[in-house]
Order: sequence, then C-alpha cells, then structure tokens
Amino acid sequence: MHIETLNYPLIHIPAGEFTMGTIPTGLRKTDPEEPQRSVLLDAYAIGTYHITNTQYAQFVEATGHLHPPFWSDERFNALDVPVVGVSWFDATKFLDWLNTLENGEYRLPTEAEWEKAARGTDGREYPWGDTWDASRANTSESQNKCLMPVGSYPSGISPYGCYDVAGNAYDWCSDWFHMETYKYSPAENPLGPEEGRRKVIRGGSWIARGEFAARCANRAAYEPIQAVHSVSFRIAVDL
Repeated sequence: MHIETLNYPLIHIPAGEFTMGTIPTGLRKTDPEEPQRSVLLDAYAIGTYHITNTQYAQFVEATGHLHPPFWSDERFNALDVPVVGVSWFDATKFLDWLNTLENGEYRLPTEAEWEKAARGTDGREYPWGDTWDASRANTSESQNKCLMPVGSYPSGISPYGCYDVAGNAYDWCSDWFHMETYKYSPAENPLGPEEGRRKVIRGGSWIARGEFAARCANRAAYEPIQAVHSVSFRIAVDL
C-alpha cells in the first residue's frame, strides 16, 4: 500500500513481528547487533525515498534555515539526490516545518522501524537477500564516488518497496546509540535508550564498503550535531 503526502511518497508497513539483529558468525564484529531477536512493531509508514535536495530546498526557502554546506559540491548538489550535510537536529527541524505545513505528525523512524522496512520479516542480510551484490546499491564498490538520484537501483529495493536502504546515503534514526541496546530493550516497539552521545544511522552510503555497511542489521552512529556528506534521512509516521 502506497500513501502520498505533499510530494513525499510513503509506504505502509503492517503491524507484526520481524527478525532484528544478527547471529554472530565470527567473520566480522557484530556485537552492537546482538542478540538477534523477534521484535513486534505497530503499523507505521516510512519514506519510499530519502528526502532530496529539491524537497529540502523548499524548507530552506520557506524558513531561512541554513542550507547544507555540500550544495557547493557537484557530487552532492543535484536536485534529485538525497540531501546530505544535514545534522540530526537539521532533520528534526525539517520535520517540524513539514508538520506545520501539513498539520501532520511526521518524524524520524526508529531503528527498529528502519530495519523492518529494509529487510522484511525473514532476517535477510540485504534488502534483496542474503548474498552481497554490488550492482544493487551505490556503495564504494560501485566506484561512482558520488550520490546517485533516489530510486536509481530498483534491483536493490526492499521487500516493502523502499529504495536506497542499502547505500547512497545513511538514514538518521530517532534512537540514541548504545552498544548493548539489544540486550535490554523491549521486544515491542523499542525506542532505544533515553539518552546518549550519538544517534543511530542506518543503511550504508556511497563512500562506505557496502558488503558490511549496507547490511540491513548494521548499526552505526554520529553525534546529532554532525553534518556529514554521507548521511541523509527519510520520514516516518504512526498509522
């Protein structure tokens, strides 16, 4: 089911359980993703694509908010690529503006919501399955060395229909990052720790090694004030 809001297509994710996290294999360090477990989420909707430069420019023009520093770099300033160089706080201010504009309740996804949207319910490694395929995502292996327009990799689409949940740009999530979150967080609608130093980012990017970073379960984080050329965001909303 596809839902439309003001030029921001959203995908309905039904309520239910999914497999979150990683079973350790010894092949890589996955401590922050353990233990793998079943998590139950209420229904929600999440952005089909990242927020683009075109969409973010509407916010900048309407509010006078400072534009991202990377708009002067041709690798990142095309109209239809994910907006990058936005901090977690910038992303939340964009959502405040969108909510005022539409009388909505849009927000950043939790990392549990992001992971379910990216991998479906079967615990797969990547949005398309368990085997890494560099042709399905914009990562360092692609050698593009820049952002690509959203939706450029239809073969990398998630089971629910989300684009670029592997590569192109990381997504900010609402959660604070903690190494041992999965050991203690509830199995129903987890929201992450109440406080922390860094916010969760998910999905890999154009500059990251996709075989590891673009795995659906991979967890990374930045301080919320950081505005990085590989991190964007997409919107979510309760249903």
